[in-house]
Amino acid sequence: MKKAITLALILGVPLAAQTFEVGLFVGQQQYPSPHTDVAPGTTMQIKADNKTVAAARFGYTVADLGPASFQLTAGFQPESKSTLTATLGGVPFGSQGELKQSHWSAGAMFNFKAFVAVGAGLEFRSESLKESADSTTYNRVWARVNAGFAIPSPVVKPFLGIEAAFPLSTKSNDFSGTAELLKSLAPKSQFGIYAGIRF
Repeated sequence: MKKAITLALILGVPLAAQTFEVGLFVGQQQYPSPHTDVAPGTTMQIKADNKTVAAARFGYTVADLGPASFQLTAGFQPESKSTLTATLGGVPFGSQGELKQSHWSAGAMFNFKAFVAVGAGLEFRSESLKESADSTTYNRVWARVNAGFAIPSPVVKPFLGIEAAFPLSTKSNDFSGTAELLKSLAPKSQFGIYAGIRF
């Protein structure tokens, strides 16, 4: 009986130390303005309108290092639609359809505990990019940083903060194909609010 209790306690310690996080990011997503010279002195530019997006995230703390913790994350951003516009030599062409973008992600964060908690990490995103009948997938790494407050409570800890994210790679538009054009239109940054609960 004692062995069974001891085994249960040993197995229970890692479970008791686990920390889970469920959060929602809501913020502005910015897009680049790829352009190319189609003739001497004449430039074509395509731009997607900045868009408000929302993404759900799940986090699991795998190591508590005292003043900091190491967390694994997963997330999903549903499809958003942004209007595409074009100019040729500075003259507007008007609407050129819609860019549809979504992603799923997996990453890791270091969270530093303080009165204002700060987090920094990397996130692999598989981004789905669509325009009319054309589509492609853009896999790249993003850097994320956030800062905010958590409300102490016995069971769950609500938190609220601000967050910024930037891709570590981008594509230029060389008009070599639709996939390259879509990748050149992919988001270049995100700024917004991140809120949720930890338990």
